[in-house]
Amino acid sequence: MTVLKSRIETRAARHSRAYAALLYCSLPILLLLSTYAASQHLPPNASVFGGENGFGEAAQSIVQQHRWGFVDKTYGLWCYACRMPVIPVLEAASSRLSPKMATFLVLKNLLFWPLWAFAFFRLKRHYRIPDKWASVTVLLLLLAPYNLNIAGWVDVEEGFLFALIALSFSLLLTLEGTLSALALGLSIAAIYLTKSSMLPLCIVVSIWIVIRYWRNPKVVAIPILSMALAMFGWGIYVHAVSGVFAFGADASSWNGWNFYKGNNPYAYSLYPRVSLDTLDSEDRAHGLLPFVPIHSEWELNHAQFGLARTFIREHPGAILQMDLKKLFVACCDVKESPEKTEGHTRIAIVLSNAVSHLTLACVFLLVIANVLRRRVSQAEILAVLLTFAYLLPYFAVFLYMRHMVPIYGVMNLTLAVQLARWHTPGPEMRGLGDIHDR
Repeated sequence: MTVLKSRIETRAARHSRAYAALLYCSLPILLLLSTYAASQHLPPNASVFGGENGFGEAAQSIVQQHRWGFVDKTYGLWCYACRMPVIPVLEAASSRLSPKMATFLVLKNLLFWPLWAFAFFRLKRHYRIPDKWASVTVLLLLLAPYNLNIAGWVDVEEGFLFALIALSFSLLLTLEGTLSALALGLSIAAIYLTKSSMLPLCIVVSIWIVIRYWRNPKVVAIPILSMALAMFGWGIYVHAVSGVFAFGADASSWNGWNFYKGNNPYAYSLYPRVSLDTLDSEDRAHGLLPFVPIHSEWELNHAQFGLARTFIREHPGAILQMDLKKLFVACCDVKESPEKTEGHTRIAIVLSNAVSHLTLACVFLLVIANVLRRRVSQAEILAVLLTFAYLLPYFAVFLYMRHMVPIYGVMNLTLAVQLARWHTPGPEMRGLGDIHDR
């Protein structure tokens, strides 16, 4: 019996070392694959000043004109609040080293993937997740090449939010003292200053901190003050340069052009296969222009917001149908949205969407099962809350598959926690982050 037990232990140790080796070797592979996939979208000799979605123009203004903002080409207006500052500031900083977008791409991924890895291993240590279950998180990323692609991108906010939201998720569950509270505060502030429609998520995070850590005032105060400083600092700056105090950007999901772009007579027939950005083209944009004189970005914002609210009020049935489409994209649709080539979905995207949707379904089913068993963990509760808070702004406008990538990252981390707890015997399970022992 002793010999048999020794053989079993030796075999288990061998398997454990193999899983550990696989886990640690796969992390640099994630970095390399993500960077390579994202680099395929860059034209030769691309410049950081040519970045899409207004980020490049804002970076160029910082470097060459020493001012914030850029000219909206559609309306000829100077925009101070069309984009949040994190991405343009990082692009401007990268241009000091090299103006090439490829340099920024490498630097960005060398900075943000280690943040994700830190979040991953911190969560792994806190929940004592065995290497074999931790490897599931990495495997799910490798099986979803589109998600890896978006996580590496530099021209979309989701490429930055993927690591920042994972880091916040991990720190929210493992706050221990001043340094971790400061790191959490910086990550929350960075999330908001990357994409202003993340305000609901930041509010949920703040409420979680207060409820979860109220016995430690310092741990509560540091991230809350960091978030408040980011919000009010940005609002005060925008007020100083444009005369309007704003929580966020005038092109965010909650107001302005994007809000009207998702709530107008043309959106339903286009969404989700055709990008709603086609409404910016000259042959379509005239149908969405306000019927009043426009003299500033905020006048445009208020006029378009008013038009969107009117459409919502007068066409509630169309809004409901649009919301059902968004729900389908979020959790069921395996096709490409929007399609790069009309009528064609790439195989890698079908695989990525299938893996992501199955992961999302598994996480939520296990959450329900653990609620019924009264064994739900804080990681599961937080993951659900962050998912709903994250998606809320997108349901106000429009939701494409790339928007889901940061939440799929959180689902991958949560599933590893769930698998570790699910395969742990009952009495020992309480030590793995059970809600009742906190």
